[in-house]
Amino acid sequence: MIKMIKGTYGRVVDGTVEAMTSRSAPFSLSEAREAELIAAGVAEKVEAPAKADTYGNMKMTELRKAAAALGVDASAAKNKKEVIALIEAAQARAKTGEATEE
Repeated sequence: MIKMIKGTYGRVVDGTVEAMTSRSAPFSLSEAREAELIAAGVAEKVEAPAKADTYGNMKMTELRKAAAALGVDASAAKNKKEVIALIEAAQARAKTGEATEE
């Protein structure tokens, strides 16, 4: 897992390019590609963040997209804490094999 420290890296996610910058959350690539970016001095190796840290660093728009990817409508959530709770509940249901409620 790496974190950008300089510049922008274009990461392809679901067919679209996502700009990864120093403000972005840590992300994973192949070991070889991570090593290249670290050697170039534009990224640094980091430990995987705890789940709460990952969501806490995301913007509300990103959280709503993450919720939608899990089949959860988070449009009525008033703050990040509520969206995170919806995401974590959906992930817990997915682990136990329950259907996602809408």
